[in-house]
Amino acid sequence: MNIKTHSKNFELLKSHEKLIDRQTQKIRKWLPTFDPEIVDLTINIESLPRGSQYRTSLLLTIPQRSIRVEELEDNATSSIVKAFAELRRRVKRFKSQLNRERLWRKEPEPAGVPSTPAVWEVEEALRDNLEKIENYIRREVYHQVIAGTMPRGFLEPHALVDDVFLHVRANYVSKPSSLSIEQWVFQVVRETLRRQLEEIEDHRDDPHLEERAARVEGWEDDQLNFYQPDESLLVEDLLQDGQSSNPEEILAKEEVEEQLHRSIARLPASLRESFVLFALEGFTSDEVAMMTGKSADDVVKDVESARNTLKQELKL
Repeated sequence: MNIKTHSKNFELLKSHEKLIDRQTQKIRKWLPTFDPEIVDLTINIESLPRGSQYRTSLLLTIPQRSIRVEELEDNATSSIVKAFAELRRRVKRFKSQLNRERLWRKEPEPAGVPSTPAVWEVEEALRDNLEKIENYIRREVYHQVIAGTMPRGFLEPHALVDDVFLHVRANYVSKPSSLSIEQWVFQVVRETLRRQLEEIEDHRDDPHLEERAARVEGWEDDQLNFYQPDESLLVEDLLQDGQSSNPEEILAKEEVEEQLHRSIARLPASLRESFVLFALEGFTSDEVAMMTGKSADDVVKDVESARNTLKQELKL
């Protein structure tokens, strides 16, 4: 990636430069399929003469697309962080659209599944939640790898998205009436992953298992590629609010968040399931209970136990 950084009316500190470098690395992780020599990122940071405000403007140029964002804040650090957060959202949206086009180029009417208003509703729900579903799948695969229950590279998340899409579309009449389409899709994802884990366990001693994992290309081949600190990643009492004007504090916070995901991966499976769906995916305790077959009280207990474990491990 070709990067050009300009500042106007103020001098960038070394800590700002380090923060910018960290943020650009995250952008690179989302663009591995593009030749870095034809990807340009222009960064302009300006101290405005009125109001003591800072404006960060980013222009990312990739083949057939330019993405421009601009953020105005009271300090340079917040302006930089928010601008890069918005750029990542735009890049994710762009790549998700590419994935969506590939996903929906499948046979429009699989045998026995004619297009009906009910099928259209399911497809629309999948389209609306595709980024969230993809992110959830990447995170779950990463957690299973860290937990040692799945070989790295064994499962390609793209393929799992396709499997879920086909299953949901072909079996829309089997959706439990108590679940929304979104909740049902997440349940299908979890059940599909569970079957994959059972297959791994059944063939744990099979020498071809590792060979299969080695043949599968990782989805963008970065274990933390799902991770975006600007998303509602964690409950407020575990992390700071991210509004600091100090670049060192922002960088330290991001390191804690990365460590946190590894700690989440090591939680007992039942606690991790409740915590991820409740704290990271934003479902209510009642919704998680319906999706997992637990009681709402048990979900609340799981989440609280997971929080306490994470706090102790991270010394928060």
